[in-house]
Amino acid sequence: MKGGKNYESMSVFDQLREGLKDGIAQARGELRLDTTTLPAPAPTLSKSKVTAIRKKVGMSQAVFASYLNVPKKTLQSWEQGARTPKASEARLLQMFAIAPQALESLVSQAGRRSPASRRLQRRKPAR
Repeated sequence: MKGGKNYESMSVFDQLREGLKDGIAQARGELRLDTTTLPAPAPTLSKSKVTAIRKKVGMSQAVFASYLNVPKKTLQSWEQGARTPKASEARLLQMFAIAPQALESLVSQAGRRSPASRRLQRRKPAR
C-alpha cells in the first residue's frame, strides 16, 4: 500500500488514474515518489578481456573456472572466442575485474561449511 492507497483492491482503470494523478503531482513538486536506478546491463566481453581478467587475478584456467562455477572447457571457449559469456557470467567476470580480492574472499567464505552443517550432513537418516 503506497501513500495510503490500496492499489490491489482497485480496478485497473482506477490504478491507472491514481498513477497518473501521482505522476502529475510529482511533476508539480507536490509529491515525492520513490524511484530506483537500475544498474547498467552486464558488458559483452571479448576473448581478450576474459583472458585479461583471469590473468589480472593471477589464476590458472582451472582455478578461475572453479571460482566462476563453470567447467574449465567453458572458460577455455570464452578465451578462444568460440563462445561469449552469458549476461550473468559477464556480470561476475566484471565484478572479478573490479574487486578480485573481495570476490575471491566471498567465494571462499561461501564454500566453507559451518561445523553444525558438517554434523548434520554426517547424521544417518532415521529408519
